[in-house]
Amino acid sequence: MLTEVVKPARWPLTCPVDISANHLHGEPVSHDEAVAGSFEPFAVGDAWGPSWDTTWFRVRGVIPAEWAGRHCSLMVNLGYGAGTGFGAEGQVWIDGLPTQGISPNHGEVSIAGPAVGGETFDLLIEAAANPPTPPQDPGMLLLADPDGEPMLTLRRCHLAVVDRDVEALVRDWVLVRELITWLEGDRRQACFTALDLACELIEAAGHEAGGLRGETVSEARGVLATVLDRRNEPVGHIHLSVGNSHLDTAWLWPLRETHRKAARTFSTAATLLDSNPDYRFAASQAQQLEWIRDDHPVLWDRIRTHAADGRFEVVGSAWVEPDCNLPSGESLVRQIVHGKRFFREEFGVDTTGLWLPDVFGYSAALPQILAQAGIDWFLTQKISWNDTNRFPHHTFWWEGIDGTRVFTHFPPADTYSGDFSVPNMLHGERNFAQKDVRAQSIYLYGHGDGGGGPDVDMLERARRLHDLDGIGRVELTGAVEAMDRIRSEGDDRDLPVWSGELYLEMHRGTYTTHAAVKKGNRELEWALRDSEMWAMIAGRLTDLEVPAQAFDRAWKTLLLNQFHDIIPGSSINWVYRDTMNDYADLRATTNEILERSLGAIAARVSVGGTTQPVLVANGLGWDRDEVVEISGSLHRVCAPACGWSVADLANPVRDDPPAVRSGIRVSGDGWIDNGLLRIEWDTSGLLRSVFHHPTGREAIAPGLAANLLQLMDDRPANFDAWDIDREAFDTAVDLANADSVELIEHSPVRATLRVIRSFGRSRIEQLIRLSQGSRRVEVHCSVDWHEDHKLLKVAFPLDVRSPVARHEIQFGHVERPTHRNTSWDAARFETCAHTWVDISEDDFGVALLNDCKYGHDVLGNVIRLSLLRSPTWPDPVADRGEHRFAYALFPHAGSATRGGVIAEAHSFNSPLRVVPIKSAEVQSRDLPARYSAVKPDTPGVVITAVKAADDGDGIIVRLHEAFGGRRRIGLV
Repeated sequence: MLTEVVKPARWPLTCPVDISANHLHGEPVSHDEAVAGSFEPFAVGDAWGPSWDTTWFRVRGVIPAEWAGRHCSLMVNLGYGAGTGFGAEGQVWIDGLPTQGISPNHGEVSIAGPAVGGETFDLLIEAAANPPTPPQDPGMLLLADPDGEPMLTLRRCHLAVVDRDVEALVRDWVLVRELITWLEGDRRQACFTALDLACELIEAAGHEAGGLRGETVSEARGVLATVLDRRNEPVGHIHLSVGNSHLDTAWLWPLRETHRKAARTFSTAATLLDSNPDYRFAASQAQQLEWIRDDHPVLWDRIRTHAADGRFEVVGSAWVEPDCNLPSGESLVRQIVHGKRFFREEFGVDTTGLWLPDVFGYSAALPQILAQAGIDWFLTQKISWNDTNRFPHHTFWWEGIDGTRVFTHFPPADTYSGDFSVPNMLHGERNFAQKDVRAQSIYLYGHGDGGGGPDVDMLERARRLHDLDGIGRVELTGAVEAMDRIRSEGDDRDLPVWSGELYLEMHRGTYTTHAAVKKGNRELEWALRDSEMWAMIAGRLTDLEVPAQAFDRAWKTLLLNQFHDIIPGSSINWVYRDTMNDYADLRATTNEILERSLGAIAARVSVGGTTQPVLVANGLGWDRDEVVEISGSLHRVCAPACGWSVADLANPVRDDPPAVRSGIRVSGDGWIDNGLLRIEWDTSGLLRSVFHHPTGREAIAPGLAANLLQLMDDRPANFDAWDIDREAFDTAVDLANADSVELIEHSPVRATLRVIRSFGRSRIEQLIRLSQGSRRVEVHCSVDWHEDHKLLKVAFPLDVRSPVARHEIQFGHVERPTHRNTSWDAARFETCAHTWVDISEDDFGVALLNDCKYGHDVLGNVIRLSLLRSPTWPDPVADRGEHRFAYALFPHAGSATRGGVIAEAHSFNSPLRVVPIKSAEVQSRDLPARYSAVKPDTPGVVITAVKAADDGDGIIVRLHEAFGGRRRIGLV
């Protein structure tokens, strides 16, 4: 009945339009450039769009005179209907301005309402031939194919009369049908009765001349109103409904497409805001809005006008919605600094919330970062994806590693793309963990992931559900107002507290997938830290200017690539080609700044009587003494905290203890000893002993081999690039056989063992190094990786026992159990850590350090580091190729904090920088041969930034207490 009689009456009259097309290959062009091109005749049913191409359709028409007084719209379907944001999309341009997006859920463009009759119209549709998801061929996601066959057909493009009364009847009808399915008892029976009577009226009208007439529509709506007008008495749950569109800044599309997706999404939002005064829309990512500001100034003005009225609401406080596991603490700070600054400067809004609906877990460091940034609430719904344990709260206090708490809400409907369907609303009410004591929760609605946002059907559905018997009350509101109402509903002291990380029991592979992206991110985080510090110091001590704009651009580029589908490795290959290009530009920027800054200092330092002077620069907050390679030669050099020293390579001066002074000793029986550590290996090159001389303790468990590579079958059941399933660990195969084991270096300052192993279609070369004076055994790896659906780990069974292991996170560390006593413990079978993981007893421990890896598993006394994965979706060639990375084993006295693990791990990630000094550079050398800009006067404090203030003439020193205690410090 609905399909055969009612729906066709929604569009009782149609007429064709004139269509022409300009097919453009390659990168998108501007509106003006497209309009200047050649347009050829085109018709509904014609093919268009090789993958990732763009076709500009010109649509012209005349409203028939007899349509006067009627609502007229252009009805468009560009191709396959994969849902808004996935597949073919379009941007409507009217009078040269972006007006709204076109998608399967946004296919109507209002032309006149009501029409006068005889009006002409001329508009453009910028149509993007984005491949469907999943694509017909995975290769479609790799590259644009301008020479490929068109994959789309224009299915619909005509002018239609829209009967708003019939349209309203359709919406009433669909809602009552849903109520019949989901309500119970008398409510359900009332819906049955009303729908049956409406059907009788419509069926009778269908047999009459003239078909479905206005009076019949009115009568049918009146019958359905007997149930749709029934009010809630008393009012139960309240759905504080916030319009939004989760637009992934990159994922199954490249960044260049996100520019256009943002314009489609925000122009659609602005058009809906124009005509719906009760509608409010929330947008969260400063980067996307900056693109609109720079690319579409008129649309930007529309957005700002609605923002001034409080209906286009900027939320979230971050530059993008970043991954919260992998970026450093300093990166998370900069996400908020740049996000809040943009919203404040462009909208006059000081945002107070963190909005991360779709991020793969949340670091326990976040609450203190948020609190210090003036952010007092946090929203996500992603923890509802847990695969093992149901998270027990929806409104609660989240407590971080330092005891700081932030007010937190998880929308209980478990979605950020709600559509006001009855099952969706009922799930939110019934699932709400605090429904016995609280009556309000947030409901996020709008097409998302690929953008799009709310549509007219959603807004009409919300109005019908506002106060409907059997469903909680729906109130359209803004995000900040909703959080304020939830927080004011009860006594905050009665809220439950969740202490520690919000670990997502899913997507554990995102700590490892696309290793080169993670390596580049780690490297550039350190490079930006160093370049900011040395630029500031050089600016203070010489006449060099701090390149503030370059730093601003560099940080924003790095932050962009920390988006939660870029750095985790879950995007298409095109995204990572862009990321690698961005990284190359960032390396060039930081290298140029470092060379200029350190060069300016080197040109003015005092060299005394040295004959081969070099400047040794140390960016970390403690003194260092290490072996470095300079022009192919090894030298031990030292430098003070956050400062420099001048070393004479021709006359090194050392004051080592006797055990170290003798240098490196090597035996043909398979051992190396530097006086602090003695390592032994077997004929397969596996480590059998790492003996710690200062404590007399052995680091490796008796009878077991360390640095043991293990290859696992890695075929997750659901999300290939995202997930590692627990069952993968049961398939581990030890890679014990070696192609060769050879001692290739033995000098007074370093010895190196080279081990080569081949497996499958891959090969790994490991250089196991022990240097003079070093307390760590380093393993430098070169891998040629060509496996499919495999996971490569390296295992270290340790002669240490502890119920917990410490894992570094941003601005501190967390303890995680080394057992699987509970389901919560068992679910953490793969976890994220930054530069170190440690297992310690009271007087001895062992840490595993790394220079670019994040995935770990710790069970009992075994630490394993995840090295490489090889998923095939959404990038069929993810990680295949060459990789270079390093890790190190660090035995120590005492606990991780007192044993120097943090300093050792950060030194491993931030090598000393050595700059040659040429005596002829300047006439005057007025800088000291040894200088320290800043240093904490007590252990346990880590400096993460030393930089010129972004605004004004100050200096920023950001530091944190890293041991997990409290201490009063001074900076010297």
